[in-house]
Amino acid sequence: MSEQQIVYSFAWFEPDEWQKLKETVEDPDTLDDSYQEWRQNAENVIRELRAGGQQVKKISIKISKLLVWCESRSLKPNSKARSEYAAFLAQQRNK
Repeated sequence: MSEQQIVYSFAWFEPDEWQKLKETVEDPDTLDDSYQEWRQNAENVIRELRAGGQQVKKISIKISKLLVWCESRSLKPNSKARSEYAAFLAQQRNK
């Protein structure tokens, strides 16, 4: 029996979406101060995971859709919800 490879879904934001994220989420203080800082940190995490043999997929997030998804599930748009949404999108794409 072979082990199934875990694929990590990493919420990925374009600059304009990242700015919307900072303006609309419940926990903006947990985010980096700038998009450039966030992107550098995100790429470092992805690189470390991949160096450790993990598979990582960047999941592009649109804030308007994230907010609708959160509202439909009575979730606050915080880091936990963003992670769950990225996993949800990855799962939808694999159907």
